Amino acid sequence: MTSPNSIPITLPRLQRSAGVKLILICGLVLLMAIPAMFIGAISYERSNAATQVAKDVSQRYGGPQTVIGPILSIPYSKVQADGATETGHYIVYPDKGKANFSSVEVEAKTQSLYKVPIYTAQGELSARFENLLARIDAPDLDLNMKKARFLVSVSDVRGLKQDVRLRGADGRTQAFEPTQREVNVGRPVPATFEIDSRGNRRTVRPAIIGKSHMALPSIGHWMAVPAADWLERDEGFDVTVDLVLSGAQTLSIPPFAKSTEVQMVSNWADPGFQGEFTPLNREITDSGFEANWTMPYLSRGILGQGTASDVLRVLDQNVVRVKFVSTDNPYQTVNRALKYAVLFIGLVFLAYFLFEVIVGVPVHPAQYILIGLAQAIFYLLLLAFAERIGFTPAFIIAAMLTVMITSAYAGAVFGHQSYIWKAGGVFTAVYSLLFVLMRIEDFALMIGALASFIAIAATMYLTRDMDWYSGGKIAAPSN
Repeated sequence: MTSPNSIPITLPRLQRSAGVKLILICGLVLLMAIPAMFIGAISYERSNAATQVAKDVSQRYGGPQTVIGPILSIPYSKVQADGATETGHYIVYPDKGKANFSSVEVEAKTQSLYKVPIYTAQGELSARFENLLARIDAPDLDLNMKKARFLVSVSDVRGLKQDVRLRGADGRTQAFEPTQREVNVGRPVPATFEIDSRGNRRTVRPAIIGKSHMALPSIGHWMAVPAADWLERDEGFDVTVDLVLSGAQTLSIPPFAKSTEVQMVSNWADPGFQGEFTPLNREITDSGFEANWTMPYLSRGILGQGTASDVLRVLDQNVVRVKFVSTDNPYQTVNRALKYAVLFIGLVFLAYFLFEVIVGVPVHPAQYILIGLAQAIFYLLLLAFAERIGFTPAFIIAAMLTVMITSAYAGAVFGHQSYIWKAGGVFTAVYSLLFVLMRIEDFALMIGALASFIAIAATMYLTRDMDWYSGGKIAAPSN
């Protein structure tokens, strides 16, 4: 039996409670994260499709290219203490090298919705060898100078647009030939056997013994020209290799000399400078960029000469790399915007709640769900338009449409046209804040945290005299 002095808390009373309403709105904000997650999955799928298209298109034009050389390779042999013969390549790096890509023309190839930047690079690789015979330090190796070769490597030879030739200071040229795949070899000797105590035959000495490093490390497609004539010169000499090749996504140059310089000029206005060496000087304009790098001998961390297995395998680990893919990736930016979805849906819900409290017109939870779905559709519009016209214009269009519909809905819910403009101003500020967060990545966390703090502080101030147990009316201030 209910006491006459007790006040039953019925469901209608709970529905009229502003405090319960705010708790319910917070739950709806979390519920709206579900459609945002589905849109994120769509963005991820579209991003994978774009990556696959870029890979397919890139392979037709050479893909990411890494250019090495010219360097000197000398076949060697070495008889070990056990009688085995070790063979391989002895590599001598130039004293100075320069890669001058004076023209890297980039063109966007379109397939379906996606654009893939493809470049055609005209370059000159030059090398300076000083006192070559005097500085070769391999006393324990038998070097075959007559079969020495200059080597150049390109990641994908399908991207070559003309034959590659070695040019000397006297104007003489030699055409490079592809190197044949060399297999491990050894010194054949008669095999000997013995019979153990159980009558089983056991090999004492194998039919072939030896250790071979004849195969060059697979860090590209190697090309070679004979170098024996050059080694007969006592003085230093210069060699140059002219290249015209196409590729996609990136162009990389390892430090192919003890001291290496790289210069690059391109019409691509949005380069990404990667690799372990940053540009010494760079100039980026709307018409392209120009940059140069210096890779000193000590900083590259590789000896100036040695066996191929020691000094070639690590050559492509420290490189100059330029990326020709736009850093304004729509999928990446949309995914970043989706990370703030709960925050901005919450801010819109909070604005509606404050309008509800101030005006005194209740908003049904179903109406909040419609408002939240409109915010979720904003991200879907953003993704759809960003694929076509880029992120910034897509954001403007999606934000304008979303602000218009949510502001018009506010005027209809609260029963006066003035709230269209009031809500429009608030929602415009919310989406402007989101755009700023997308563009100022380094300060996004700080700005987002401050915006959230200001929003909560404003809500606390506007509701400081509210009777949360009532329908949301402002209580009269006490004397």
